[in-house]
Amino acid sequence: MTQTIDNKFKIKFDGQQHQIDANVLIGSLIHTTSIIQEVNKYLDSGKKIDIKVKALEKGSFFISLELVETAIDGLKNIFTRENITVAAEVITILTGVIGVKKFLKGRKPRKVDKKGDKTTIINHNGDSITVENLTFNIYETNVTVNDALSQNFEIMESDPAITGFEITDVDENPLVVVNKEEFPDMILKSEEIRDDERILSEAATMNIVRLSFEESLKWEFYYRGNRISAKIKDPNFQESIDGGESFAKGDILEVELQTTQKWDSSVNTFINKSYQINKIIRHIRRNEEQTFNFDE
Repeated sequence: MTQTIDNKFKIKFDGQQHQIDANVLIGSLIHTTSIIQEVNKYLDSGKKIDIKVKALEKGSFFISLELVETAIDGLKNIFTRENITVAAEVITILTGVIGVKKFLKGRKPRKVDKKGDKTTIINHNGDSITVENLTFNIYETNVTVNDALSQNFEIMESDPAITGFEITDVDENPLVVVNKEEFPDMILKSEEIRDDERILSEAATMNIVRLSFEESLKWEFYYRGNRISAKIKDPNFQESIDGGESFAKGDILEVELQTTQKWDSSVNTFINKSYQINKIIRHIRRNEEQTFNFDE
């Protein structure tokens, strides 16, 4: 049976405690909003989507959101019971893209078969799912959506109180569910194995320890409690510096981190050997409060 989705939905942070770290909450909402806006842009609907965050429910991880469609000229609200399709399609694609990411576990599909308006995806285990072409096209090609999706789960992974993430309809029927043990797969962007070497690309949130604007030198960061050194290879980074953007010790960078690992037969596992930042997604200054407008 096809599930009817309207312009309202909820996100839920599973856990035993009735509280959540403010930065994790705000960061997750920012990245979810980024995906929604990018999907609407991709749809080229000619409509503006506003995301309204309703009052938080007391003693609950549920957060209610509403997508409101308006004409681009801002003169007419076009959201009506009869004209609900864009907001509903955005939510369907949002949950669909998360579902594809969960299914593929951050890896490339073994096979993709497109027939009509449907795409059948086969993963590395030989399992298959069928989704709308539009959903898979956005997952496969939209860098902004993939960055925001990976970064969202990286933020939640950092909070031990969160045991899962859900998007539900207004009646709290799950549309997509991701458990804590699946977060690492959601963070992973790519994996390449060559002989005894593995190269991982994943979302990462890093705190600056030491800066160096010399291209040949490495920056130092704290990442998941470990101090690491990494070169920044983002081609837009120097443009940011030249444009006057300042960085300081203690600032936070949300990045695409490439980790090169070598196989160590003595311990039967891959060991991290070097790090490189391929892309800086977001820069948060240490004294800069993250903000999000809550609509009461």
